[in-house]
Amino acid sequence: MTESAIPGQSATPAKPTLPWAGIGFGLGGYFIWGISPLYFKAVGAAGVPLLELNAHRVLWSCLLCLAILLVIGKRKEWLAVLRNPRLRKALAATAVFLLSNWLVFVWAIDRGQVIACSLGYYINPLFTVLLGRLVLKERMTAVQWGAFGLAAAGVAVLIGNADSAIWLSLIIAVSWGFYALIRKSFPVDSLIGLTVETMVLLPFALAYLGWLVWSGQGAFGSADGWTHALLLLAGPVTTAPLVLFAAGWRRLRVATMSLLQYLSPTLQFLLAVLLWNETFTGAHAVAFAFIWAALIVYSWTSWQAVRRAA
Repeated sequence: MTESAIPGQSATPAKPTLPWAGIGFGLGGYFIWGISPLYFKAVGAAGVPLLELNAHRVLWSCLLCLAILLVIGKRKEWLAVLRNPRLRKALAATAVFLLSNWLVFVWAIDRGQVIACSLGYYINPLFTVLLGRLVLKERMTAVQWGAFGLAAAGVAVLIGNADSAIWLSLIIAVSWGFYALIRKSFPVDSLIGLTVETMVLLPFALAYLGWLVWSGQGAFGSADGWTHALLLLAGPVTTAPLVLFAAGWRRLRVATMSLLQYLSPTLQFLLAVLLWNETFTGAHAVAFAFIWAALIVYSWTSWQAVRRAA
């Protein structure tokens, strides 16, 4: 998970009273998501397998989320969600999409496909808008349809050039799109939602980690101190950007957060090209040009709509 803006929080953001604080929180969350491949690369270099890493991510994120909920006094809200059968089922479904996104994201990073991750999170906002139109019957303007067409053209360029990594991008975009769709249909506070989602996944994570320890294959308990520190960081790396995002969401307009979210895939793209020297082909250049143009058009129309409504 890097991770993009989740529509449909528990309440509409209040009119900003501290906009610069909100921008700081929002940028902080998206910055951590953007540089998160550095962390996952480090864990991979330490020799921790993909499945074990994600099991630790579930375990430590769940424990950290529970601790934060108790500290900030949201125990009653959390228990209310647990008592609601419809919300429990919805969050069980989002947990599956969340885990799918995590697995593909980390697998792509481990295989040197960070550009594919970046592309996936650039595509995601437009795919989410399309889902809103098709499933929730939300209205799309002609300009927004045009933006989606530009993004589709960019994807078609990569498919036409037999770029197999485009499927990683599409899985990332689609899994997070359906995650966002369900969360919008069943709005739950971000932190409480992540807590329940990791609780759903926790029995499977504990069973897998227990099997690794029993069979002598697990890194935890046998690896060096650096590897143990990296595994313990899985919780903060997952939850910290979400907490910052939620703080920014409460202080900023939706249009502002929608613009800030592009910081994350942009940082991933820069890391891939400048730090890890991933191949950036002519097809990539054309595809990204289409998708960036689509995002500019979509962001501009969204910003104008919010200004008119203000």
